[in-house]
Amino acid sequence: MTSNKTRQNLIDATERLLRSHGLAHVTTRAIAREAGVAEGSLYHHFSDKAELLHAVVQYSMGDFRHALESLPLRVGQYTVRENLEHMLQAAFDFQFKIIPITCSLFADHALLARVREILSKHCIGPARSVEALAAYLQAEQRLGRVAVEISAQSAAELLLAGSFHGAMFDQFLARQVGPEAVRLRLHETVRTLLAGLTPRSPEEAPIPNDRKGAS
Repeated sequence: MTSNKTRQNLIDATERLLRSHGLAHVTTRAIAREAGVAEGSLYHHFSDKAELLHAVVQYSMGDFRHALESLPLRVGQYTVRENLEHMLQAAFDFQFKIIPITCSLFADHALLARVREILSKHCIGPARSVEALAAYLQAEQRLGRVAVEISAQSAAELLLAGSFHGAMFDQFLARQVGPEAVRLRLHETVRTLLAGLTPRSPEEAPIPNDRKGAS
């Protein structure tokens, strides 16, 4: 088995065990057994359990990383709503996967501190996602496609918080929510933020979705 293959097997094994047993019951010995390698092999690829968990989270990013990295290429392209919905869908998929892992870290203060240390060392974490989205919104502001009076930073935080809220409660309550229902929920999050909360005159106000088509 190649070194890269062994490393990936360890990441996959850790993810499976975390989902089936929870962080508190997942040891490095159990991970090595699940991956079909000697426990010492694990430390050849990862310095400790925290570094392995970090690798699992990074691997789980999937389309979210690409969605964030491609935001600069979408400035002025498509519509702002389409771009935000595309990014938010990828964010939700990632958040839904890792919430059980990240939340369980709060039960192990030493492990949580070590994970924070790794995030700080590599300059990654939730703040980077907000920064990338805020930078996109600022670029669209310069093109006149996003209102200049809004805070791009706050808007980015609200959007990502919205997808996180849905992912968190879907996991916590074991809600069986289909892809289309998630898509519509994220669509409404973006629509509401773009519409704003300030009342408008009857002539300016858009028709609410639940009244469209009503006779």
